[in-house]
Amino acid sequence: MKVQIIIRIILIHFTFCLYSCGKEKTTPDEDRPKEILTIPVVVHVINYSPDPFTISDQKIRSQIEVLNLDFRKKNPDHLNTPAEFFNLVADVGIEFSLATIDPNGNATTGIIRTESNLTGIDGQDLTGTTAIEDLRLYFTEKGGQDAWPSDKYLNIWIADYSNRLGELTLPGYANPPGSDPRIDGVVIEPRVFGTLEPLALNHEYGRTATHEIGHWLNLRHIYAGEKNCNSSDLVEDTPTQYGSYTGHPTHPQESCGSHDMFMNFMDYVADDAMYMFTTGQKERMHALFQPGGLRRQLFLNSSH
Repeated sequence: MKVQIIIRIILIHFTFCLYSCGKEKTTPDEDRPKEILTIPVVVHVINYSPDPFTISDQKIRSQIEVLNLDFRKKNPDHLNTPAEFFNLVADVGIEFSLATIDPNGNATTGIIRTESNLTGIDGQDLTGTTAIEDLRLYFTEKGGQDAWPSDKYLNIWIADYSNRLGELTLPGYANPPGSDPRIDGVVIEPRVFGTLEPLALNHEYGRTATHEIGHWLNLRHIYAGEKNCNSSDLVEDTPTQYGSYTGHPTHPQESCGSHDMFMNFMDYVADDAMYMFTTGQKERMHALFQPGGLRRQLFLNSSH
């Protein structure tokens, strides 16, 4: 009888170890979202016809892969997060997939290509007074491409935004929740999109799209502005900092009486120096999909 009891204890311990010993140790179970939202993406490639850029389907798909790593906390470099912030790193629970059905119910690759003399600046309201109809990048009849319904898709416009001397005028920008549906989405320069060449210096990991889609999901920059320690991003677990960081800063850096979280996706460091969203940022993004949220209908449409 004693031998049988001992054997049973050994079997129970072995079974428990099979279940638990191989589990991931870096992410507590409660951090895993109960429901994963997958957002269909349409990529509007508007190639600058006077001097065309190169962006293959493979390069575009590499960007989708980056987004799915970054927003699901599957990017290996999140392990570089300093110890004081490590428990804040969040699996946002949002994934992205190139659309397979267009607004008319037809099969699509999710990649639409046209040529035009327009550039990224043709989609940007520089004065705050430009009429939507004058932002030509978003209108097919004016040389751009019409947005697909923003309650069903994330629209990404790829448009030239470089002086072709190795410098970016602007790597990208976002039209955030509440924007006119005709411009709802993000605009990205082709040399910061994806992980395949051609790529601009410090933009080799596809994190510009991660940053701009963060804005599209209602996140703000984590910095408050020069010599300003008022909270600016409305997220409690991101320490307030004066200004943005660029390049490859070393931790710790301090500005407002605490260490700055410059490795957050919502700062401006080089792609390989940013690698985390926080739990508070995750909650702010998910609030968009709750009843009354500005992207509630997108959630409902994407859940079926």
